[in-house]
Amino acid sequence: MRLAINEIPERALFGSDAPYGDPILSRATVERVTQPGALRDRVLGGTLAELLDL
Repeated sequence: MRLAINEIPERALFGSDAPYGDPILSRATVERVTQPGALRDRVLGGTLAELLDL
């Protein structure tokens, strides 16, 4: 996950595979492999907002 986020952050999109995956665990994984800031914000919602023109 760290490699994908760092190499192609504009294509990294948060997802949890709910109800089979655990959304809290998925988010914690993203938070563990990124530093607080713009890159983490992009993965956790910024990319989707850009795709949806929000």
